[in-house]
Amino acid sequence: MRSAEVFISRIFLICFLAVNFGVSNAQISSPTANFYDTLEYPVFPVEDPYFIFHTASPGTPVQGSLLATPPYGTAGFDFSWSMYNPSTNTFDPPFHSESGVATSRVDDLDPGCYQVHITALDLDTNLRAWVFSNDSYVEVEKDGNGKIKPYKYTCDYLWLNGIAEADIHTYYDLANGNPVNLPNGMTFEWTSDDAEYEILGAKRFLNLIIYNNPPYSQPPTKDTRFTLTAVDSFGLSRADEVLYESVHVKAEFATYIEDMQNPGNWIEEVNPSGEAPLEVRFINLSENGVEFQWTLVDSAKTGEEDSEVITESIDDSVVYTYYIPDHYYPTMTAFSEAGCVDSFPSGTRVDIQVEPSELDAPNVFTPNGDGVNDFFLVNAKSLKSFKITIFSRSGRKIYEFVQTEEKFEWDGWDGTIDGKGENYAQPGVYYYVIEAVGWDAERYRGHPPYKGFVYLYRESE
Repeated sequence: MRSAEVFISRIFLICFLAVNFGVSNAQISSPTANFYDTLEYPVFPVEDPYFIFHTASPGTPVQGSLLATPPYGTAGFDFSWSMYNPSTNTFDPPFHSESGVATSRVDDLDPGCYQVHITALDLDTNLRAWVFSNDSYVEVEKDGNGKIKPYKYTCDYLWLNGIAEADIHTYYDLANGNPVNLPNGMTFEWTSDDAEYEILGAKRFLNLIIYNNPPYSQPPTKDTRFTLTAVDSFGLSRADEVLYESVHVKAEFATYIEDMQNPGNWIEEVNPSGEAPLEVRFINLSENGVEFQWTLVDSAKTGEEDSEVITESIDDSVVYTYYIPDHYYPTMTAFSEAGCVDSFPSGTRVDIQVEPSELDAPNVFTPNGDGVNDFFLVNAKSLKSFKITIFSRSGRKIYEFVQTEEKFEWDGWDGTIDGKGENYAQPGVYYYVIEAVGWDAERYRGHPPYKGFVYLYRESE
């Protein structure tokens, strides 16, 4: 079978067996048909062409057109058109005739079989063709405003209902008048105006239930126009659509932490981690929500911040500071205006890790200005408070630094008296005492390496 596009793009000519005078090159075609092919009769011994004219819209009548062309394409031929009568199994008297012309065209044809008798000095032949009006039926259930009916959706599902019926085309065996149906069927597919929205079962179910439960498609969370498109065996399509004004909601958020290399900038981290206090920014990515309930801590916490937060706008971000070293699994529940609920995450958890406290100190540093190991620094994480005092071998206090109840930040001792960068401490051994408490209540005091010796060495000396 050939498509309508192939048919329309060519000169629509088909050669047939002639009667009375043997084989003829006379041809019959249609300049306006949407599809054509040939059909066979169960008993009648020849094949005849058929032409299908697709209705522009359901229930809109469409009439056919046929063109007869003699073998030479010159004037001087007589044409006589008649229509087949199924009740008598014969052709009725002619309804249109032309004389001395090169071609003959008949328009406004109702469905049925047509025969043209062509005569000239050396030609006497009959050609036949069937005309079918194709009016396939596709409908999507909707209310008077073109929307999905309210009882077709809840917070748990969305139900799309469609009908797709191929048109039935009946022709008759010209030998005995028995009716025969032209084979025709339908394929269909549900689509939407959201190119990223996947509809599972879109080609399998005319009555399609979209459940709000993975791994199903889940109903869309924004207003969506669904279209049911059906294509029959002749490649001719029909479509109908319906608008769904969504009541469903999708909960989702992303987590960000401050970029320590570029303070003030925030970078997205799927599973944020860092030392305490760890500040995490939650960006709301939900759809169709009007209220959001955040549960940010599911275990011990400290500070004055509340771990349960409610926001009422998708544009509102939430910032929460985690103090106690641990693993935290935040969640968010979103509510739509219609009362539908969704939670995030629903599968793999978002894991926020606040790292345990650590403290370690080196035993040598070289403050000679070469940019390498110029400061006496400790390796520390998640410290709540920190105090370091450095003494000379004679017991004189050379340097002291104290930090309490803030994020631990210490630039280290530069090897000068009181750390003022003016008077250099002499090379040699110095004694330090560290008193620190981690956010996990771990105390670093009174035992090595939190009391110890560090050697100040200047290579230039």
